[in-house]
Amino acid sequence: MENNNTNNELELLRQQMNMLKEKLDAQEIVNNKLFTKSMRKEMSWIKRYVYIQFALIPFVALIWVGVKFTLGLSWWNYAYLMLLCVFFVYIDYVINVKALSNADYHKNNLIETARKLAKMKRQRSIQMIVEILLLIIWLIWTFFEVNAAQSTATGIRQSLLQGGIIGGYIGGIIGIIVAFVIFYKMQRTNDRLIEQIDDMMM
Repeated sequence: MENNNTNNELELLRQQMNMLKEKLDAQEIVNNKLFTKSMRKEMSWIKRYVYIQFALIPFVALIWVGVKFTLGLSWWNYAYLMLLCVFFVYIDYVINVKALSNADYHKNNLIETARKLAKMKRQRSIQMIVEILLLIIWLIWTFFEVNAAQSTATGIRQSLLQGGIIGGYIGGIIGIIVAFVIFYKMQRTNDRLIEQIDDMMM
């Protein structure tokens, strides 16, 4: 009789342990799904930003044709700027979109994902330096072309060129500020994801 009671207690304990294990497994699946959803949400704004950049390239190309004729810029200058735009957006896509796949958001790949996120941060920093240098070259080139056009211009055209120079300075300063704000926000997004992964690995 006592033996039967012991067996019953052991069976009951085994059932309770199995139920607890099932609950823990289910909780882990829910946690993994929530974590995956959280990571995707964190990165989603960066992907949207890159795709918006792609969509804006044709509009920038059209608008800059008008600027080119207004300021008397050369077609070489225009072509260089358009190549920079396409190159910058493509590099943004490679670094911020293509670098992470769907598999990188799953728990069994967290170490590799953290490594990719850290690499993404380094690549963005290098990208920022290269882009600034290439833009400085374009700005100096544009300054000399506009200056040459202004030296021979008179009347309304000279006023347009002067306005273009002032507008260029203002636009350049605003553009640099916006670029650094977006860069900082992207880096902070990666930092948050790396911190979340570190917490999950503990």
